[in-house]
Amino acid sequence: METTGRITAFNNANEPFYIVEHSDGKFSLCLPLDMLPDEYYPYCQEAFDAYAEEIGASKLQLSGGHRFGDGYDWQAAFTQAFAGDPNMKKISFDCEANGFFCTSHDLAILEQYGAAFREICTDTARFIPIVFQGIQRMEQLMKEQERLMKTVRGQLMENPNAIFHIMTPYGNVSLHPMDTKELLDGTRTTIDIEGTHYAAFELLDQEVTASQTDLFNSNCIRMKTEEASLDMIEQTM
Repeated sequence: METTGRITAFNNANEPFYIVEHSDGKFSLCLPLDMLPDEYYPYCQEAFDAYAEEIGASKLQLSGGHRFGDGYDWQAAFTQAFAGDPNMKKISFDCEANGFFCTSHDLAILEQYGAAFREICTDTARFIPIVFQGIQRMEQLMKEQERLMKTVRGQLMENPNAIFHIMTPYGNVSLHPMDTKELLDGTRTTIDIEGTHYAAFELLDQEVTASQTDLFNSNCIRMKTEEASLDMIEQTM
């Protein structure tokens, strides 16, 4: 069956999910949460409301919207549903608060995942534990990412092409993009700070207490650090 026919067949069989083809050869699996027909709205919300109850939170926010069940929560559930599947590496996500969207060059993968996920979603008893585990996993990853970004390592990962001037408890050190690459990929295992050699992790794991980007050169970042606490080291390991 030609591509257009396959997409039409999928969309007819898997409402409210649908697939679209892009001009660059990619395909997207879509669930526009704020544009669903009345017969589907709010779609599978029971599972997300059950999670709110599980953690002792109200189902609704002060604004009147549901506390859980936005596009990012759907991404968490989708990722959990297919955790460990090697084909997940062929998918990228472009979710937003009002919709779940994932993209791939491989139409067959989206057809397979889309149909399987819809089947999971419509079985509330099966979907609830996936939502619970997915959101909890997402929140844990977000906490880990937040902690990582408070360290020198995280800042180097975020800005690999920047020049860093760092005031550390051991003295001042400057890092250029090649230094960053070698420190992060493990090629360089030590760092010289004012004539004394330290293990790379002793710098990378330090906590950033202040950071400022140069007003005239956005690729120049100045930071002040302090030695990582034991809690910080354990959290970033």
